[in-house]
Amino acid sequence: MKDELVSTVFLSEKRKNTLLILINGPATIEEIKESLTGTTSAIMAQIKILFEHGLIEQNDGKYKLTYVGQILMKKIHPLISTLDVLEENKNYWVNRDLSSVPDSLLDRIGEVGKVIIHDPDLSHLFEPPKELLLSLEKTKNVSTLYSYFCPSCPNNYSKLAKKEVNFEMILTKSVYDRLKEEYTEQYNAMMTSKNSNLFICDDDIIKLGALSITDDLVNIAFFNKQGMFDHKKVISFNESARIWGMDLFLYFKEMLYKVEKYPNPIQ
Repeated sequence: MKDELVSTVFLSEKRKNTLLILINGPATIEEIKESLTGTTSAIMAQIKILFEHGLIEQNDGKYKLTYVGQILMKKIHPLISTLDVLEENKNYWVNRDLSSVPDSLLDRIGEVGKVIIHDPDLSHLFEPPKELLLSLEKTKNVSTLYSYFCPSCPNNYSKLAKKEVNFEMILTKSVYDRLKEEYTEQYNAMMTSKNSNLFICDDDIIKLGALSITDDLVNIAFFNKQGMFDHKKVISFNESARIWGMDLFLYFKEMLYKVEKYPNPIQ
């Protein structure tokens, strides 16, 4: 029976997608057809199979999950989401070092959803993705992490500080030292802003290149399996991805110490 139910869900994209539609509530056949491709007869053939296996039922002209369907999809839905994330960009994910992500968040990787893989050419290697730069111009909140030095970041984030954008930044000790020593003006802007907070970690604590969460996107740079930063980044505009990224940021933040602000900026 277990194999039969799993086959019912996974051996047909129409059946799987119909069940995913009904997770959100009852739907008419017209509403189901709007989200699926194929003829009415082809869709109805798959709905009939779902009926026969007791996964859906019809009431007042609408289809909905049965209790068995709800139980099954509650377990299967996270798996489907995870497979969608990993299979769409399989070559990227299989070559990433995900050791910095706690198990609780790895279990939720499906929440990242549809992503853009940013793979810059040689002339733009150390520049943030344009999607992130555009987002920074209008966002009211930013949480960001860097374990490598991004040449444009001191100016980008000092501008946010001067605009009193709410932002928190996690830096490795070596990146923080360079920011403080070589970019004094920008550092002072960050440290005197009432809405900015800096957190520092030892260089070998966090095995993650970068992480930025704004009001409308999340940008993540994982190291590859060789522990190298190859400049490839994941960008997602999904709200669930932003929540996932923020939970990852908070996980790191809890381990670190905050840079105390002083009344007078450094000279």
